[in-house]
Amino acid sequence: MNKLAKSVSLVLITAMLMLVIAACSNSNNESAPPSTAPSSQSSATPNPQSSEGDSDWKPQSDLSKKVKFSYASVQGIEGFDYNKGDALAQYFSDKFNYEMDVASLNWDNWSERLRIWINSGDMPDVAVYNYNHADAAAFVDQGMIKKFPDNWKTRWPNVAAVFDKTSIGPQMEHTFGGTYFIPRARFMNNLPGDPLPNHPSLFLRKDWAEAVGFPIKTTYTTSEVMEFAQKVKDQDPGKAGNKLIPIAENTTHAVDLFVARNSTHFNRFYMDTDGKYKWGGASEDTLKGLKLFSEAYRSGLLSQDFYTVKNEEHGSYFNVKGIAGATFFQAPTSALQQFYDDFQSNTGLDPYENLQMATVLGDDGNYHQYDLINYWGAIIFSPNIKDDVFERYMDILDYNATLAGNTILNMGIKDVDWTYESDGTTVKSLYDQAKEGKPLGGTSGKYPSMGYLLGSTILFDDFAFDNPNSDKRLRDLSKQLYTERTKVATPESFAKVNWDLFSFDSPNFRRAQMDYYTEYANIVTQSGDIETNWNNWVNSKKSIIQPVLDELNSKLGS
Repeated sequence: MNKLAKSVSLVLITAMLMLVIAACSNSNNESAPPSTAPSSQSSATPNPQSSEGDSDWKPQSDLSKKVKFSYASVQGIEGFDYNKGDALAQYFSDKFNYEMDVASLNWDNWSERLRIWINSGDMPDVAVYNYNHADAAAFVDQGMIKKFPDNWKTRWPNVAAVFDKTSIGPQMEHTFGGTYFIPRARFMNNLPGDPLPNHPSLFLRKDWAEAVGFPIKTTYTTSEVMEFAQKVKDQDPGKAGNKLIPIAENTTHAVDLFVARNSTHFNRFYMDTDGKYKWGGASEDTLKGLKLFSEAYRSGLLSQDFYTVKNEEHGSYFNVKGIAGATFFQAPTSALQQFYDDFQSNTGLDPYENLQMATVLGDDGNYHQYDLINYWGAIIFSPNIKDDVFERYMDILDYNATLAGNTILNMGIKDVDWTYESDGTTVKSLYDQAKEGKPLGGTSGKYPSMGYLLGSTILFDDFAFDNPNSDKRLRDLSKQLYTERTKVATPESFAKVNWDLFSFDSPNFRRAQMDYYTEYANIVTQSGDIETNWNNWVNSKKSIIQPVLDELNSKLGS
């Protein structure tokens, strides 16, 4: 069996701060499609500040002294100069007088590379960490990451306000007896529900669905997705020939589509309705998802080498190459405009007429998910970081948690890419993507540096619902999908976080950690009966699973 691509758990935090732009309800503020976008649009802000926006903000470090630091994160562009590579990078490096040496990790090596660096005492000064509680507890116990000073919240109040809006931050601060991780908040003004829904959505070729007589909806069960894929495979409405991929996925998203959509606790221990702790890997719901996964793989609805797809490249089969009927893919609101624009520029088709976004339900008709907390956005510091470097980076985070800083991170440079209306509170976009011929951010955009590498504790998701640079149709559809997920679910299928379990740690518990995505893909791609494969796998894990169940039921069970 070939080694499968390592998965990165993309899950995330409930809440965002008071510093994000809220949408103006007037229809005159709607942005137009890329081909007809006007040169200026507006969006109202909930927290008026002066037109300069940062007159009251004060740094805690001496900005006249230049500092140098190393930084590691996923999502970086290999070889890009995050100090002077574009005007936005230049703005931040000049404002905060720093030189940043970036290690740009990818989705496949991120967690493992950072773990090696931390364990060997060689971690960069600053890193964005894919939070894993068992590892995190070990890092804290062994002094491998920096503990924040006790007064950090009074020195950097804007970061503290974001921190307090997250669920995982205060919980882990209590667990560890201090602050070691700064998680990043996701929603506040536009919180779509509680529990918090995750991003991945189904992108489906609407034109192909209509051609094969498949209904257009905003929710589909896993089996309905397979039904569509089978029709596309049989009829090839897009004339893709032998290049056709009915459902384009990589390992992570294939498991999410088939297993996670049917099994809420597929990759974790959980307390069942009887008050007993059980293991999700052995649940009948997980078997149900694996059977669907196996059927899709063996019938050719999935590419036979889906497990070799690296990073997020499977999305390009859909919106760049145009050879996929559907893809279950990351769909944060902040990324939709680029995805739709890429589809239009590469296929020549109107994405608003030819794409359908939808939520995938389990075959029981319920939405399945575990409450979203933002594991992957935690900012950590080396225990060896110099005080002046730590203070400088905290200044960057604190400024970018203000309204002024957060707007710059999301919209570019003031008076170049955006400005305020005469009222001093309404943001007006000055960027015309159709005229410029490229997006504002992204590798092919005006500012390749635009993103979290410039320092942020507030994710772009909440702002994206109101960002005038995105088509309002996309913003409305995205909010609709998030909201629907909280309604098409039960308390059991869409479970809230059990913080006692989340904070539980023991040597047995650490030994029981595994890469579920690779494990499940291995089960599916093996020859033989899928249920037999699953049973053999469950039995093979009993020696590491049962001790954990015994501990959980003894210490936490009711």
